[in-house]
Amino acid sequence: MNSREAKDCKDTKDFRGKPRKTPSTLLALLSLVSLLSLLPLTACSPAPAAVPEDAPAVPVRLEKMARTTFQPTLSVLGVVRPGETAEVTVTAGGRLRYPARFADGLTTGAEVRAGELLARLSLQDAEASLAENRLHLRVAESELARHRKAFEAGVEAAVVLAAAEAEAELARSRVSAAEGRLSRLDLRAPVSGRLIVDRRVPPESEVAAGVVLARIAAGGDPEVEARAAAADRDLLRPGLRVRFVAPGAREPLGEGTIREISPVVEAAGTVPLVVRVSDAAGLPAPGEGVELRIELDARPETITVPEDALVAGESGSAVFVAQRGRGKSVVRRQPVETGARGGGRVEILRGLSAGDSVVIGGASMLADHDLIAPVEGPAEGAP
Repeated sequence: MNSREAKDCKDTKDFRGKPRKTPSTLLALLSLVSLLSLLPLTACSPAPAAVPEDAPAVPVRLEKMARTTFQPTLSVLGVVRPGETAEVTVTAGGRLRYPARFADGLTTGAEVRAGELLARLSLQDAEASLAENRLHLRVAESELARHRKAFEAGVEAAVVLAAAEAEAELARSRVSAAEGRLSRLDLRAPVSGRLIVDRRVPPESEVAAGVVLARIAAGGDPEVEARAAAADRDLLRPGLRVRFVAPGAREPLGEGTIREISPVVEAAGTVPLVVRVSDAAGLPAPGEGVELRIELDARPETITVPEDALVAGESGSAVFVAQRGRGKSVVRRQPVETGARGGGRVEILRGLSAGDSVVIGGASMLADHDLIAPVEGPAEGAP
């Protein structure tokens, strides 16, 4: 040990002879304090997160695509029309009143008999004229009775009695004419049948002559008038079979065939068509609505999928196609171009090939590249 090192060793004691803290000792103490301060943080820190495993496979139902003959259908709305009708027309302007049976106005589907009173026009002038003529008749008949008694008593000449009789007869004819005018204001059913009301006229409404209050289905084979979109015009032709169903129902109410298709497109972008009814067993009453399901021409060698297999997106319709990857089954979102529909299935024009396995149950729960587990029967989340 040289002299300098010996001097440093002597300097480790202070003037009282106690050991002096050297820089190395201070550093050791600081390190110990730092370690002690880190112990609570280490004890409170969470355990390292576990590495996530693959998401569980989604149970789905698959269908292998094949080209088969497809029967597409087209749904439109129509109105039942009778084969023959008779109109109930207002004969003169006035205030409209109804009998007790139709207190709130005429209604579509109501059965009426020929000659039944359906409405009455109230004209104050006609009613006042009748009341005045009836009063004159009572006065004339009273005068006639007085003159007849006087003639029988021998105090009046025959010519006076004849004049009284003529006056009474004139009063009767005036009353009869007034009653005839008033009776023409009664609107009665010209034939028996069911009412068809296109526009309901409330009681006490002022109406003009010539207004049609209702039509009466008088018989004959009914027809159905409908309108299809102009874009579907080329799919339709006379002779196509049509089934009638109630809106939202599945069971048919009857059937028929397309009789006529208008060559003119209406301003609303629709094409009128007329269907001849061959089976009207469950058809609604004339004037009521019905849904038409038109069976279009069959299409051979067509790929179709159930409607539930389609999923919507910003780029249009798509389906999920199953494929194998890394020893597991996954799905790939495949955009498709759709065509006609029918029987709960949709025609696929582009995007699929025969042999592709498409998810037909559980597609709403999937995302691109999800793991899947094909199952038999309804898949979880499938409708």
